[in-house]
Amino acid sequence: MNEVRRVGFIGLGDQGAPMATGIAEKHDLHVWARRESSYEALGHSPHKRACSAVHLAASVDVLCLCLRNDADLHELFADRSLFRELGRDRVIINHATGDPIESEGFERLAAEWGVRFLDAPVSGGRPGAEARSLTCFVGGRPDALDESRAIIECHSSSIIAMGPAGSGQTAKLCNNALTISNLRNLVEVFAMADKLGLSLVGLREAFAHSSGGSFILQALGTKVTMTNAPHIAELNRTDLLEFADAMRRKHIDPTALLQWGIRGPDGLEDLVRRLQQSGS
Repeated sequence: MNEVRRVGFIGLGDQGAPMATGIAEKHDLHVWARRESSYEALGHSPHKRACSAVHLAASVDVLCLCLRNDADLHELFADRSLFRELGRDRVIINHATGDPIESEGFERLAAEWGVRFLDAPVSGGRPGAEARSLTCFVGGRPDALDESRAIIECHSSSIIAMGPAGSGQTAKLCNNALTISNLRNLVEVFAMADKLGLSLVGLREAFAHSSGGSFILQALGTKVTMTNAPHIAELNRTDLLEFADAMRRKHIDPTALLQWGIRGPDGLEDLVRRLQQSGS
């Protein structure tokens, strides 16, 4: 479905704002934010502002959410009139990363009101959103995804249906765990290479063009710097612990991967420093 849709968006943060501006390029964008300053991130992108989340829901065909966490969704959905105003057969797309079991609950809640719910977390961060090249992992009803695909394509170049409700979140958490495990591999290998006297900058370049390459390798020294490494490391720790918690709730033991991966973020700052010194 490629016609212009009325699309609502809540969550104009670092990643959400460029996602919303992408939607505004092809659809009729409606937004709501608690703080007036949040609208500034939309720049000159055409949009209509609602006076409340419920008022927004009454004005759109599809409601996109990019909030911080599941707690924010619980708070938003506490007013059940949001579902009533959105209307039967409408679609809610949740782009934030959260717990798979929570997403299953959100899907059941929405279904009570005849609303379809997609858990559709994205990977790629703000740069990916600005480039319209995010990867979107989608869980939920296939018909809801089919109807929403043209909207998601406004910011995501890869859209993968993962299965029923909660599957998108499970896939995103697994993606996070794999990324962080790859970081641990880099920390260990580069520490040994440094002891052997190899050029770490040269090694990074070589790995980037060989079978040892990875997303996190490409980010070292470019997206990940001495300035933001501590913050990124903390985010990675949180991501890995959220993955472990979600696996336990699904009765899967994450211990081995958790014990290996958690030391990746611990060594990130030192790894970036080594690379910087190697290139100086």
